[in-house]
Amino acid sequence: MTQYTSAALVISLLLVWASSASATADGPDYWGVHDVAEYDVLNMRSSPDFKSPKVGEIPHDATCIRNMGCKGGLTFEEFNTLSAAQKQQVLKQRPRWCRVNYDGTTAWVAGRYLKEAACDDKRSADTKDTDIDPYNHAYVIDKEKVVLKNGHARKAIPGTTAIIITEVIRRPLHVDLDGDGENEAVVLLMQHTGGSGTFYYLAAASKASMIDAIYLGDRIKTRPLQTVEDMVIVNYLDRKTSQPMSTFPLVEKRRRFRLSDNALVPVEAK
Repeated sequence: MTQYTSAALVISLLLVWASSASATADGPDYWGVHDVAEYDVLNMRSSPDFKSPKVGEIPHDATCIRNMGCKGGLTFEEFNTLSAAQKQQVLKQRPRWCRVNYDGTTAWVAGRYLKEAACDDKRSADTKDTDIDPYNHAYVIDKEKVVLKNGHARKAIPGTTAIIITEVIRRPLHVDLDGDGENEAVVLLMQHTGGSGTFYYLAAASKASMIDAIYLGDRIKTRPLQTVEDMVIVNYLDRKTSQPMSTFPLVEKRRRFRLSDNALVPVEAK
């Protein structure tokens, strides 16, 4: 993919000019891929840098790419005052990156290749069979209320420069976990607290009330959620208790949960 072309650049600037020191969830709910050749893909990366590891791909004609916030690019003043050549120079020095969720993967993509787009199914398959939007919902993590907007939340730690970042990392599922005839939305959440840890939780969104999230582990490797009847199944790789955190997780874990008395409870395997 070429990095910038003048005609497409103008279109892209008209669609996304806002910038921030950190990713914000301003802008449309969904993106579509823009200006990527039919034989090519849009690369998803682990951080907002062309040199960072590739973690996924998005087809050249994809839509329903959930917007989770962008950073970099032009400020409103720059967009209105700079010449086309000056704008192009700023974007080379400060390219725009957007954090997105596509097909269950959350990662960064170059904002140059995104355009505002509708999603054929109003909220995509992530919210079918229920009116709960798990990307815009409140969860309870370690007794603290966390409110997500477009699958993302940021909270400053008082007295420090650290930021707690919480985000949805896998495609949510919908299942009636307590047998009341109403589906709950079940998600995997990842939380960074500014240190070396990356913490993972299983959480459920209900219309009735907030439900405490279940801690799964630190720096584990998650897999897509599954459901069987009224249970949600969490599959992931962890370490042995005796292994240091620097060890790559290779131990298979499979845990089942139901909802009972408004709490996620483990179900023993038969």
